[in-house]
Amino acid sequence: MRSVSYVVAVVLALAQSPASQFAGTWTASLEGKTFARLELTDAGGKIGGRISLGAVHFGPGGDITAVNEPASNFTPIFDVALRNGTLTFSRKDGDETDRFELRLVNGNAQLTFVFSEADRAELAAQGVTSLKPTTLIRLR
Repeated sequence: MRSVSYVVAVVLALAQSPASQFAGTWTASLEGKTFARLELTDAGGKIGGRISLGAVHFGPGGDITAVNEPASNFTPIFDVALRNGTLTFSRKDGDETDRFELRLVNGNAQLTFVFSEADRAELAAQGVTSLKPTTLIRLR
């Protein structure tokens, strides 16, 4: 009986469309403070959603070391594309456009902030020379 349940689970997992695998609510927290919340929907293979990001501090190694302000306001995402297992999207932040990449890894998601050259220069001036992806956990 156990092998039948396993086979059914594998078949259901394989039957999911690539887009539907990203659908859900994803969050990242540090010390109990949520600094990222990404809500993705799948409407017939078309991914949409919204994101809320707080203010964080990056350490020299590229890790988020502190949450200065938790995530609170959502903005819609746009320019959503799924290519080779990577979901790319953008969001408006005032007059600027932030870009992201999202990959599924071992049941979680890895969110990479795609910084502009100006942002990278600003971080480098603060001693941050590399940036690591942020792990997001699926809530539902």
